[in-house]
Amino acid sequence: GWGVRGERLVDAAPAGHWKTTTFVAGLRSTGIIAPLVLDRPMTGEWFRAYVDQMLAPSLQPGDVVVLDNLP
Repeated sequence: GWGVRGERLVDAAPAGHWKTTTFVAGLRSTGIIAPLVLDRPMTGEWFRAYVDQMLAPSLQPGDVVVLDNLP
């Protein structure tokens, strides 16, 4: 935070457990496809379900899929 020069800044910060929100989607030159937001971390089971039920049906012949785990 910002405070007066030479004086200590006193402020409060929220305490407790932080919530993880995960966003995953496909990206085409024409826009985003198959977006999914989870209010939890991504697991292997969730990822497989996303690929099977959302991403794969939206792919077209000749599409290239690149995976990247961005922290």
